[in-house]
Amino acid sequence: MRIDENRTLAWAVLAVCVVVSVFLLGGSSLGRERTKVLKVFNDGVNAKLSTRHSMDAYLDAAGEQATIMAGEAEIYLGASDLTAQTAANAALVGQDAADFTVRSRAYSELKGQVEQLYNQLYAKVSTEEFRNFKLAYDDFWGQDDLLKRDDYHKLARGYNDLISGFPGGVVAGITHQGALDTFGG
Repeated sequence: MRIDENRTLAWAVLAVCVVVSVFLLGGSSLGRERTKVLKVFNDGVNAKLSTRHSMDAYLDAAGEQATIMAGEAEIYLGASDLTAQTAANAALVGQDAADFTVRSRAYSELKGQVEQLYNQLYAKVSTEEFRNFKLAYDDFWGQDDLLKRDDYHKLARGYNDLISGFPGGVVAGITHQGALDTFGG
């Protein structure tokens, strides 16, 4: 008996081929795509530049600047809930963690806290005393600008689009590959 004479056997072979190609080969392709996006997050896109030009480095630098601002604010405003929250969120932003959602949420909260600290200090402190805080504040928003313009956002959105449809969503669910955080970019 030949396979082309038995339709049931031919359909079974076709189904096995589809399942193998979609789920096994698709899963490894999805894994490679995710690895590529995470590499851009950690190392940046240009091999000629150092890893200081990556989303990870920009978040670290923003966290460092926010820590400096919290320390300066504590000198002039005293220990407050806001300075403690700012320092805590700065630590979460700067942590070396694979949980991007925690870092993203902390970064979003940190931006608002930085503005609140700026407004409180600006109202109470002389211009000369305010100088160190202002330098850290400007550096923080410089890092925010770099975060917004990083190529990671485009790649992460592309990956998220890939796993939102069929068969990517099914393969991502089976292989436990969730969506990547775009940090609002």
